[in-house]
Amino acid sequence: MSFAALEGCKKEDFVKSNTNPETLYTIDPENEFLNVATQIHGQDFEAYYDYYRRIMPWMQMNTAQAGNSKTLVTDVGNFNSRYGILFPTLGAQVADLNHLIDLMPEAQQAGYVYMRAIADIPKIYYSFYVSDINGSIPFTEAFLARYGGTTTPKYETQQELFGLFDTRLKEIVTTLKTSQTATQVSLGSHDLYFGGEVSNWIKAANALRLRIALRLTKRDETTAKTIITDVLSDANQMASNADGWVFRARYSFATNGSNWDITTFRAPRPTVDFMIKNADPRIRNFYEKNNYTQANLETAIAKGVYPAGTKWNSQQYVGATTSPDSALGKYKNWFATKTVPDVTPALVLDTISYLKRRMWTPDYNSGTGTNTMPVITYADYCFMRAEIAARGYSTSGGSAEQWYNAGIEASIAFFDDAAKKAVTEDYTAVTADEVTAYKNSADVKFNASKALEQIAVQSFLNFYKQPNEAWALYKRTGMPNSSTALANENIVIDGAVKAIPRRAALSLPATTDPNYANKQAALDAMAADADFGSGPTDLFGRVWWDKK
Repeated sequence: MSFAALEGCKKEDFVKSNTNPETLYTIDPENEFLNVATQIHGQDFEAYYDYYRRIMPWMQMNTAQAGNSKTLVTDVGNFNSRYGILFPTLGAQVADLNHLIDLMPEAQQAGYVYMRAIADIPKIYYSFYVSDINGSIPFTEAFLARYGGTTTPKYETQQELFGLFDTRLKEIVTTLKTSQTATQVSLGSHDLYFGGEVSNWIKAANALRLRIALRLTKRDETTAKTIITDVLSDANQMASNADGWVFRARYSFATNGSNWDITTFRAPRPTVDFMIKNADPRIRNFYEKNNYTQANLETAIAKGVYPAGTKWNSQQYVGATTSPDSALGKYKNWFATKTVPDVTPALVLDTISYLKRRMWTPDYNSGTGTNTMPVITYADYCFMRAEIAARGYSTSGGSAEQWYNAGIEASIAFFDDAAKKAVTEDYTAVTADEVTAYKNSADVKFNASKALEQIAVQSFLNFYKQPNEAWALYKRTGMPNSSTALANENIVIDGAVKAIPRRAALSLPATTDPNYANKQAALDAMAADADFGSGPTDLFGRVWWDKK
């Protein structure tokens, strides 16, 4: 569903901490659901620090304008915004929705069974997302202080959380598949993902269960297989891009010139080289060509910037080295620009490509398009199914090769549609021949002996706008790496290969914190696992699911 105009929607502030929760405010529960979606996707501070400057450079999904610095894996200032988004705001919004329903007469509440169930899906998704790099968090006792709950909620371990999430999602699916005696109130236009379509939420919940299950493969493979088998026994599964869990917002929702601004970030050489080699049509939707057009080169030659006879290189997609030592040494000159004198308007030739700016901030250069923000796409689902089949966890419903190819097709179509909606400046529709050629290219054509590597590489490419999932993929599988077909560089700083951070740095609670005992107990419990690292602030330590 397209998010036509956020500013046209009424976003009432509801139940401030100093108000009476028993007062019936003039707000409908569905308005709080609207606020949940905009809370998840409206975080420019998270985009600026967590994605553009931390996870994406770590995962070699971008580089800084002048190349990555020597502080690449140690500078984590302002990282982990997600924790402060869940607590207290997002979780409280779902609690507010439920409280509004509770204030209704019992007969009226019967029409909100589906809405209650659906509201828990994004809450679980975001809680899972927060736990993903924080480990233990409060959940069962969280968010309810204003409604008689505790102000000192207990923390569940990540193992407990994953079980709670999966159990609740399974319950939600059962509820949404069960006919109700009362007519159900639809979320309608307040549901910015699916327009209130219940069947899509069933599919989304099932896909989220699969995502959680795959996180468990290193730590508890038996449970992972059990969840997968259970999910795939349900016929309600994503079947096309139309089923994807995706947020779409007009250009004014995520604006250029603020923390959303991605205009200075370079394309990464490993991914660009892989895409060029295999003729990946997504390259034009991921990255921008450099400005070494034939005409610009001829102008530069005429002005003496280059000698006569300099040949034009028609390959204008050029990625930046991702290793700091390379950026400061061997490839330093790649980041240099050349100014052509006596030309109006000014002409500065720049070798390295940038990320496709309108794909991230559609209002770039006066654009008026739509920003596509994926949560779980159909392509994501296909690649999960491909991995599940390749690992032998389930053989129902298709082979690894079938799901792998379906994922490639869905991903290319998804980004083609996203580029069109973003009104990218040189949008060119993908053709069927391009898709076929790509699937048959040297590193992409399915090879059962390399199935897991190929699935990981294509999943990584598909996570172009999902940095956290690219990071999780790397932590789960170790891929891509310097030995895979998409050969990411070793991160070398002062001659030493550096590890990549694996979790958030966790702060120590103040002894004056009212919930000190629960917070400290959670840290102590996590520290009992040797993989947790040297202490709470150790970025290279691991949360429970990320077992060595």
